[in-house]
Amino acid sequence: MRYRLTIPLAALLLAALAAPSSAEGRWCVSLSGGMSVSSGHGSALDAAVFAELDPILAIGLETGLAYMKEEALFEPIVWAPTGADGGAAIASVTDGITRNRGYYLGPTLKIGRTVYAVASAGLYEFNDNSGHATGTRWGGSAGIGISGTGRFEPHGELRYRLAQDGSVRASAIQFMFGFHIR
Repeated sequence: MRYRLTIPLAALLLAALAAPSSAEGRWCVSLSGGMSVSSGHGSALDAAVFAELDPILAIGLETGLAYMKEEALFEPIVWAPTGADGGAAIASVTDGITRNRGYYLGPTLKIGRTVYAVASAGLYEFNDNSGHATGTRWGGSAGIGISGTGRFEPHGELRYRLAQDGSVRASAIQFMFGFHIR
């Protein structure tokens, strides 16, 4: 049963958001979902918690899943439409969550408030098309975003993720939409 851990964790996150914070200062929780484009396309989910040190500077921790297909560095990358039917197009929505995913966890830095820059570094774990683990390595991301103002803010982000070692590279461009809760 896949949702054995997901549902309790989601309930715990919602309970933490509803409870008053005992830490001094401003905090921000960011939840996002969107599209991840690598050699193909798939889904991306992201969650982050930021401690706002200054009105324009925040540090935090992020985690998430994104479609990031690993490719050997010495092979040329050729992208062309495959002419897939509708079923294959709908199945690609779960890519990045169930297969060909990169799971990441690491520290992040956000500079700005309404228009902001965001960067992160962390550990990436990759799975293949069958969902089996293929490797773990360090990687990072950088991007820009735009956000509303107030306690519950919608936001959009454009981010580039890269994790590479001597022979294998995985990268993706993400288009994310979600909200910040302060």
